[in-house]
Amino acid sequence: MEANLWGSAMVFSSLCMLTRIGTPPHLVDRIGHVTVALYLLGWVGPAAALALCAVRAKRPWIGAIIPVSLHAALGVLYGLAIWWT
Repeated sequence: MEANLWGSAMVFSSLCMLTRIGTPPHLVDRIGHVTVALYLLGWVGPAAALALCAVRAKRPWIGAIIPVSLHAALGVLYGLAIWWT
């Protein structure tokens, strides 16, 4: 179950990407708020997984670094995209 929580960040990253691709020019200002909300929601799963690890006194899953670091890196790109437009 924890692996699914760690990986859930990638689902939200994909949704963020879909909001940025093919957005009509007149909606670019409004879609930025949606992208930010989806990005922030993407941190709920990893935070819950980290809390579960803390409660169980268990080390986080080693594969968690991949989805979490990709989500963080894509967040920088989304931030640049929102700032650029």
